[in-house]
Amino acid sequence: MGSANVRSELYLRWRPLTTDYLLSEHKLTDFKILLYLASWFLIVLGSFYLSALITQHEWFSVSIGSLALTELFIFNPVLILGILLLYWFGFEWGFLPVYLNSFVVAYLSGIPVLWSTLIGLSFVLGMGLYALAYQSIRIDYNLRNLKSIAFFIVVTFLASFASSMGAFIWGFFHELTAPETLVIWKSWWTGIFFQTLLIAGVFIFFLSPVIERFKEEVFSLPPEKKVSIKWIYGSVITVAITLGIFIFSGYTLGRLNILDIVRNYEIVPAVDLLGSIEAFEIIVWTSLGLIIITASTAIYLLNNWNSTLQKKVDDRTRDLQESKKRLKQSLAEKEVLFKEIQHRVKNNLAQVHGLLELQEIMSDNEELADLLKISQSRISTMSLAHDALYNTPDFSNISLKDYLENIANATHKSFLSSEKNIELRYMIEDMRIDMAKAIPFGLMVSEILINAHKHAFNNKSEGEISIVTAINDDTITLKIRDNGSGISKEKYVKKSSSLGMILVKNFTDQLDATMKIDTGKNGTSHHFEIPLKSIISKEN
Repeated sequence: MGSANVRSELYLRWRPLTTDYLLSEHKLTDFKILLYLASWFLIVLGSFYLSALITQHEWFSVSIGSLALTELFIFNPVLILGILLLYWFGFEWGFLPVYLNSFVVAYLSGIPVLWSTLIGLSFVLGMGLYALAYQSIRIDYNLRNLKSIAFFIVVTFLASFASSMGAFIWGFFHELTAPETLVIWKSWWTGIFFQTLLIAGVFIFFLSPVIERFKEEVFSLPPEKKVSIKWIYGSVITVAITLGIFIFSGYTLGRLNILDIVRNYEIVPAVDLLGSIEAFEIIVWTSLGLIIITASTAIYLLNNWNSTLQKKVDDRTRDLQESKKRLKQSLAEKEVLFKEIQHRVKNNLAQVHGLLELQEIMSDNEELADLLKISQSRISTMSLAHDALYNTPDFSNISLKDYLENIANATHKSFLSSEKNIELRYMIEDMRIDMAKAIPFGLMVSEILINAHKHAFNNKSEGEISIVTAINDDTITLKIRDNGSGISKEKYVKKSSSLGMILVKNFTDQLDATMKIDTGKNGTSHHFEIPLKSIISKEN
């Protein structure tokens, strides 16, 4: 059911099979393209044959009273065929047979090549109005509703007038009087109008669905082309130039006709003179009328194009505003969810910390209790990172200064003995660091502080631990120094294989940092050079 609806929609609109589209979809050597071109070529040859038959008729030389004079205008098979080809396959497939037919008829009747060309172009102008109308105003062409029928009648009327402009050239070169020329002109446009309406219209009504299904199955229908400002200007200029040529031609023929009358009569007959002027006026007013209609159509198309463009802008703006609103709502929901996750992680770490602390209190093994306290400190460091992230509006970066001070204070509180007076000093330049790098950074600092509290002041009752950072162009320098008793070379080698120092080295590698340790009687100093790109997010 769905595909049937799509198909019915496809053949309601005029979608010509242009040459560039066919060659873009198929190769020139494809059998279906060759068959299509051969069929069209036979139609063109047939138009030549019909033109030859028409030129053998006596209507070229008969008087105004003969019925043969209007036979071609009442029924012109080539014109009907060309209009059907235009509707079903496109302008370029329909105009050539019509042009060749009108050109050959005019030329073989004795009209010079240039003026025969203009007669042919008058038909092309009429067919061009069909193409311009259906390309510009997207309306059904299959005459299945009142709107489609009314549009078809109006366009046919205008196209008939445009095509009839060649009648004046015909009348002049066949030396017809002005009244005879007017009869030809009236027969010309009314004949084109009624045969298009009553003959071509019937074929369009009954056969369009079949033809469109055939096109869809054999070639597939091209996408519906959008009317661009360039296309509007190009079409209007083309029509204006063509009409200008006909106005100039009418002016030239009018002058020549009047000069012939003046030369042939000593006393110019008023009827002939008025007839020539009337014929000239018809050409001028018809051309001006078509120019006004074309200009009005161009104004309509420009307004429609601007309205369509404005509607697209408004729709796009509305979509962006709605997307922004949904994005803000989604972001707010994610912020709540993210904070909830961080809060739960922090609570879970606090529970683990509490369990370890409870187990430490209940443990009789001093070495085990010491290990449990170290584990508590590590968990506390991770918890502090989540806590810092939970309390900051930026969900990817946290304050280095606050984070390091909180780690130092938590470690100091956990390992400070009541028998010792150890002070903490900070000289930390603040910056924002990435959450993913904050935990290894904090754990690295925590391990060094644990070591300092546990071992640096075994032989001293007071001391100082300092944490200093300095931000350079592309690195940050971190120094953690204590003024304890230092460590001997033997103990340093032994200690370097401990879990704490192994963790420090691993965290240093994660941060692409370099580490230097100085130890002696005046204490121990850990010096780190950390690339800024390793601890800040790409957005900073």
